[in-house]
Amino acid sequence: MRRPTLSVLCTLGALGGVLAVPAAAQAADPYPSGPSVRTSETAIFLDFGTTKLPKDLKVLLRKTGTDTPVATITKFDVLQDEDICMPSCQDDPGETGIRTSALGLADLGRYAVDVEYDGTGGETILHKDEAVFDYHLIPQVKRFEVSGEPDLENRTVTVTADATLRDPRDDSETPMANGRLVLETTAAKTELTTDAAGHVETSYTFTGTEKHDTSTYQNDVAVVLRPAGAAAAHGLTRQVEVYQASTTITLDSPTVRGADGTDVPLSGRATYRDRNGVSKPVPVGTPMSVYEVRSFKTGDDGRFTTEVPVYGTQRQTIALHGTPWVPTTYAYVTPDPTTSAGFHRQPDVTVSRYKKISVSAVFDRYDIPAPTTLKVNLQFKALGSKTWVTKKTINSPAAKGDSSRTVTAADLPYPGAGVWRFQFPGTKQIPAGPAPESYMVSRSMTAFPEFNASPEPVKKGASLKITGKLEEKNDFSGKWQKFADARVDLYFRAKGKTTWKKAGTAVTDKNGKFTKTLKATKDGDWQARYAGDNYLHFYGQSRLDFVDVK
Repeated sequence: MRRPTLSVLCTLGALGGVLAVPAAAQAADPYPSGPSVRTSETAIFLDFGTTKLPKDLKVLLRKTGTDTPVATITKFDVLQDEDICMPSCQDDPGETGIRTSALGLADLGRYAVDVEYDGTGGETILHKDEAVFDYHLIPQVKRFEVSGEPDLENRTVTVTADATLRDPRDDSETPMANGRLVLETTAAKTELTTDAAGHVETSYTFTGTEKHDTSTYQNDVAVVLRPAGAAAAHGLTRQVEVYQASTTITLDSPTVRGADGTDVPLSGRATYRDRNGVSKPVPVGTPMSVYEVRSFKTGDDGRFTTEVPVYGTQRQTIALHGTPWVPTTYAYVTPDPTTSAGFHRQPDVTVSRYKKISVSAVFDRYDIPAPTTLKVNLQFKALGSKTWVTKKTINSPAAKGDSSRTVTAADLPYPGAGVWRFQFPGTKQIPAGPAPESYMVSRSMTAFPEFNASPEPVKKGASLKITGKLEEKNDFSGKWQKFADARVDLYFRAKGKTTWKKAGTAVTDKNGKFTKTLKATKDGDWQARYAGDNYLHFYGQSRLDFVDVK
């Protein structure tokens, strides 16, 4: 059971348990690499990688370039464990970090951070210059407002804000005169400068390509104002509601023509309707895509140029991706293949329990000028390989014009785990089209490394003990391993006969072993067989063991 994790900050009074003091010759630094140390604007954080802290722990601060400490910190807070199930709920060690309280030093400036504690023999251990603590006036945005109702026609708003400098020594605040602020959206960053009173009031124009603020359910754009170079926590965020216009995608042509399996140019224009119903180009940089194929953006006057795949006659979707300014919009283009041939659907592959492969796929032909015969290669790529190997070549008749035909190859020997495809390599007159590969095809080999029927010889009517072991081969690792909970059938063939008869069944244990006791009646051969299953394992059989019955 994992130990409870502290859920609140608490003062460390007794966390650094007392260590047993060994002989002087064994005295040592319990943390020879020292702690991991980082700083914020007002505190110092340490992590020894364990909740068992060293005895008499201190953090010493020195002005940079001097040797004399000006402050010593001996009290720390335990950090809250934000994820109590990492790496798992059973193995989570809990939060091992600690921190100082907010520091109130006499002077601003840069301080070297040293860490001191007792070694295992009670000696003083000192790790110098573990970090630098920059103690400075802290810029922060105190007020931030955005006014206006922007749309694509008028994207300009008014920004007003006030910024101050907080003195960490006494928490007093003064205006941040002539200070640099950063106004940030998902599309752009702009620097602003405060006046002598720490105030700023200015206009700001959105690009019209900002993304939705996913923290709200409104049609909002998030605008962040923060001090330049300061932590984001010292900034403020405002959500600006945006008017969303309707949009239209107009293609220069609703059809494209090219060889099957190639990319061909497509162009068009994306527009929106303003509040008065007037059609205007969407902003430059509005995101679009050939759906699930490639992304692109609009240019000047809402124009775009991209490429779409010719994948048979499959219709392609052109999408304008929704933003707060425009809704998601679609247009459709229909490919018209020129003379070409290929496969568009994933091949159907089966592998039987008797190590035989069958593959079939639909072969599509377009705009063929005259009846002909096309040669198709059945190819295999082994697991871990990048090379396709042709296993069989098949002749496929093709009619004039457009046609489809199923190509099939059956009863090929199983070559191991891998993927399959049919490929038309193309000719001078008929370019090759797509050749999609199958899913990974794999079955595990099975074998009986051990098999025995005993005793030999045996008296007629006496008990015959049949034992053995069944293993399976992992196609991915190449290793043989025990095959547990498998049904094994036992067969007998009498001496001088050709017919086998099933004599019994056994089930393998956790080690892949099995035992079955039967009665001896005749001289003959014994064999164990595993019949395989529907998808995972091949058929397997043991060696023959002849038993002489007296």
